[in-house]
Amino acid sequence: MASTTSTDRQPSRRFAFGILAAGIVLPLALSACSSGAEGSTAKDSARGQQSAPSRGAAAGSPETADRKVLLEGSLDSSYAAPNFAAFVRKPHVVNVISGTVTATRPLVTPPANTVETILTISVERQRDKSAPTTVEVREQGGVVTVAQVRSDFESKLGRKLTSAELAETVDFSFNGAAHARVGDRVLVVVADDDAVQKEGAYVSLARLAKEDVAGGLSKVNSTKFTWLGEIPNPAWERTVDVEPLMQ
Repeated sequence: MASTTSTDRQPSRRFAFGILAAGIVLPLALSACSSGAEGSTAKDSARGQQSAPSRGAAAGSPETADRKVLLEGSLDSSYAAPNFAAFVRKPHVVNVISGTVTATRPLVTPPANTVETILTISVERQRDKSAPTTVEVREQGGVVTVAQVRSDFESKLGRKLTSAELAETVDFSFNGAAHARVGDRVLVVVADDDAVQKEGAYVSLARLAKEDVAGGLSKVNSTKFTWLGEIPNPAWERTVDVEPLMQ
């Protein structure tokens, strides 16, 4: 796959980028942050400006997006814990939440055009018993219009995009993980979102979801959660029991 490589503010995490369209991969200089390891994305000072860049968000789902950008992150020290249970005890992990996604909205942070999604989660259980029961969790990736990230596209292509091209949608997908949808029952490991001065604002360090025996998302009351996409550390278990994590 043709791609370009970029490095974010944390040297231990690298990203390869490519845009897919009709089976063709075009290298583009698309910017991104890490998924929040050691709280790096939590310090994005532009996070507080989310309402303006979120307007004009793309309609439709990732399955119908016109373009797809693949973001891949290498293992860094934050995920080098021997197992998932040890990872959630890291100092920068401030809460472990299980609940239901009630809303999602994309966020594009200028000028770097970092694409993220804000998940609103109705909390069913959480390790921090004093935290709010409705929280907002910011995570890497999302579906936006090309117009929202036009500077990255135009700078690489060396030309202005047409109105038709700007109206197309693009899906930024991180490590093959499916985007969260309203109704998903999720397990989320989070760090504080230091750029947002309000209670219940977090950055996702990991998101898992409940799955049924057939592999689809489940609504049943189970304590088991499964990784969607690549596991940050291949040595970790694919299915996680939530009970020990809440202690």
